[in-house]
Amino acid sequence: MKTIKKKDYDGRGVFINLETAFKPYENLLNNHYKYLDKSKKYFFYCNSGKKAKKVALILEAYGYDTTLVVD
Repeated sequence: MKTIKKKDYDGRGVFINLETAFKPYENLLNNHYKYLDKSKKYFFYCNSGKKAKKVALILEAYGYDTTLVVD
């Protein structure tokens, strides 16, 4: 899993803020095949970084291209 700073996100890929989307985030993990496409890059963010790190690691194990975005 890659990690970048929020200020370095350049708009390429899909940015998902877990504070506002997929509440609770388990909805995304349990239904990733409905919401995500393995041909796209995903950037996950949350205020503390804990949820985003967990989601990014799990989805990476499922074969998605994930990046953790931190402040």
